Amino acid sequence: MDLQVTNVDFKRKDPVFWIEANTNLTKYKQKQKRFPRYYSELAKLHDHLVTTLDDVLIPTLPSCPLPRLDKEGKLIGRQWWLTLRLANEPPSLEDAGVVENKIQAWLNRISQHDRAKFSEGLREFVESEVGFRPIPKLIKTRNKQLVINVSEEDMKPEFRLWLKQLNTFSTDVNQMSLRIERLIQEENEMALAWMGLSNSFVSYGGIERNPSLFILYKSAAKGYQQVSDLERSQSIALSETMGAEITYQIKNCISTQNAMQRRLNALSDYLTSRKITESSLRAVERLKASINIDRNQASDAIAILENARIREKETLTRFERIDGNLKKDIELNYKPDMEKDMLKSIQEYAKSQLHLEKKKLLVLEDAIKST
Repeated sequence: MDLQVTNVDFKRKDPVFWIEANTNLTKYKQKQKRFPRYYSELAKLHDHLVTTLDDVLIPTLPSCPLPRLDKEGKLIGRQWWLTLRLANEPPSLEDAGVVENKIQAWLNRISQHDRAKFSEGLREFVESEVGFRPIPKLIKTRNKQLVINVSEEDMKPEFRLWLKQLNTFSTDVNQMSLRIERLIQEENEMALAWMGLSNSFVSYGGIERNPSLFILYKSAAKGYQQVSDLERSQSIALSETMGAEITYQIKNCISTQNAMQRRLNALSDYLTSRKITESSLRAVERLKASINIDRNQASDAIAILENARIREKETLTRFERIDGNLKKDIELNYKPDMEKDMLKSIQEYAKSQLHLEKKKLLVLEDAIKST
């Protein structure tokens, strides 16, 4: 299964993603299809898969991408800073990428997942001719009368290690988010300071009678305004690279912690059903030991025991499936994808800051030449 975003209509309040699907799976009527889906329908797909696939770690859906347009009204790619040009500067030959690359990465991870790609929800998402309107799944409430409470201590050491790592990572990225917000604020304040300096030179130029000094003040004011604009661009680039990625990883970490809780709940359900089986077995043994045995009562007790054994077997199978598959998803999908995304965002951030710092150096070099 391959899903590729070919175009995005950002003119709507709820952007429309045109997706091209190619598959060789037999359950699909059409092996190749191009169809539109609103971003809200992508959100419905995410929620539907989370609800229906209890043994799959569905990554968090990225936020809806925001379009950025140039002066001519053309859409600029995700690395928009590469398109910024100073006066008399040639255009950059570097590719600014596409706006929707995070959504594309999410679709890749869903459509290429060993179990998610076979889901009925994904098939309906692709093949529906009237948009994606999944039927909500009724969530069974757990029997609160008899529930065996479990904790990470009842799981294997691997579970406790992963839970500790996730909790530590969650604390660290939340702290990082606060520091990034502070850095963004400081860069915005720096941009205002440069703009204030530019305004001061405009004022000086307005009262200066010496032609040479007037030209100097005017040139300085223009340069400092450019530096202010570049500082603001650095702040925006930080927000859209590291800031956005950290926000996403916080949400994705919560999804993974919820998956860990599903593993605990599955164990609890199994231990609870085993407890019920043991209780049913004791009830049958008490009837066997009694002098007067009521045939109907005995039949009911035996039927309850058989149902309890069937339920115990089902919950054991379910626990082994959920525990094993989610363990595999966390180790083989979540961790490598998280590392890849974090590294890419750091690279994008560094690239943006280096590019914009070079622009500031050019502005300051021009200021030196003008003197």
